[in-house]
Amino acid sequence: MWHDDGVYLLIARALSEGHGFRYLGVVGEPPAVKFPPVYPGVLALLWWVFGSLRAVTIAAVLLNLSFVATAGVALAWALHRTASVPRWIAVALTAVAFFSADVWRPALVTLSESLFLAFAYGALALWPEGSGQEHRTRRTVGLAIVLAAAVLTRSAGIAVALGFGGALFVRRGWRMGVGVVLPALVAAVLWGGMAASGAAAIPEGMRDVLGPYMGWLFHQLFTAPGAFVAVLPAQALTLLGRVASLLVPGVYGVWLWVTALPLALLGLVGLRSLGTRLPPIPWVVATYGAMLLLWPFIDRRLVMPLHPLMVVCVGMGIMELAARRPHRALRRSLWTVAFAWVAMSAAVTASRAARGWAVEGYQLRAGRLAAAVEALNRTAPADAVVGAPEFWAALHLHGGWSVVPSARFTPRPEDPGTPVWGTPDQQLALWWGAGVDHLLLEQGGQIHGEALNRLESACPGDVQILARLAPQMLVRIDWGEDCARRLGLTPEQVDTDE
Repeated sequence: MWHDDGVYLLIARALSEGHGFRYLGVVGEPPAVKFPPVYPGVLALLWWVFGSLRAVTIAAVLLNLSFVATAGVALAWALHRTASVPRWIAVALTAVAFFSADVWRPALVTLSESLFLAFAYGALALWPEGSGQEHRTRRTVGLAIVLAAAVLTRSAGIAVALGFGGALFVRRGWRMGVGVVLPALVAAVLWGGMAASGAAAIPEGMRDVLGPYMGWLFHQLFTAPGAFVAVLPAQALTLLGRVASLLVPGVYGVWLWVTALPLALLGLVGLRSLGTRLPPIPWVVATYGAMLLLWPFIDRRLVMPLHPLMVVCVGMGIMELAARRPHRALRRSLWTVAFAWVAMSAAVTASRAARGWAVEGYQLRAGRLAAAVEALNRTAPADAVVGAPEFWAALHLHGGWSVVPSARFTPRPEDPGTPVWGTPDQQLALWWGAGVDHLLLEQGGQIHGEALNRLESACPGDVQILARLAPQMLVRIDWGEDCARRLGLTPEQVDTDE
């Protein structure tokens, strides 16, 4: 019902039914090379066991919640056994760090963040220092396996692997650093090669939605490096804002920065202290933060994996300064800050839970998806080809229609005037080439309105409104070759449809 959650389930169903790693239900069933294979593989097992969409979704959410819990246990274990933090303090810090609606929110739908969180924090628990030689060897091997699994769960795992590699290089030398990171890098290269090869089989109009991110990210970086670098200051400010909003939930505007800045300074003190006890933490914060800075868009759920570490660092910073036995008034001020921050964060999280903040967006989307499926069931034949900007995967899962992602997705287009969802000409070419005859307008016509207006102007009567589902609309497109030529589609595009 969101977007990626439906795509994960789509790929997993294809795997469980023996179709291979493909976008089941998408016109042409192109190879699914955008999403790394581990999480779809887990969901495929659930499809094989349970068989129905509802049962698989419920089982996946329960499994996601267990992954988040596993990440919390791993962090507490690492703090106590490796960083020598007293047990009750390690448990308390972890409880505060994971008592956040932002941490649990992605687990409530079939998204891969929860499994990635379990791998990333499980890697901290496997840090090989602080144990005997035999345990160190086992931990090192386990760490290499977990980092490779993290890379094959989310591309962001590369940043985590590089962070651990940097810490091991400094602490243990290049052999151990390379030995631990090499499996993750090999996994990343192999998957990247497969993704690049498979992307060639995806039609151009769908490639930025269904293909790997790295291709167009590197294309933008190397073809227009000046423009890419020029946006980094604004990107950094956005990233800091996302971090601050997670650190101080429920505070906005200038007060967000006023309250977040002292906590950030305490976090730096704690980061320095933890860096001597658990060296991967500052390295992972640095490499993951750099990856977010280069990424073309920064969503809250992309920043979320850093949140528990940030909270732990703030807590360790407060304890570090208090342990140095400063003036009594300063020590009392530190504990007052700690109490006020924890109490405020807990109150905001409890309030959000009480009013359903974590799921209100999901419920809104679910209602709109249900209305779209109902309207299509009433108006569209079973062999319809339905285009939708984000609901396309869910529409196939719930209704069985052939589907197409009906808009592009280019967060940093080469031409600054080009919309993120592509030009009207690009959309029309995509619809014609894929044979789209039904189209769901999800955002009140913002994405497809101009293209449909152009189609209706060139070919009057070829666009029929089937249902108004505010803010959505369902339309049928009855167009032929004459209409396509009037719209300026090339003969090659017309011949492709034939």
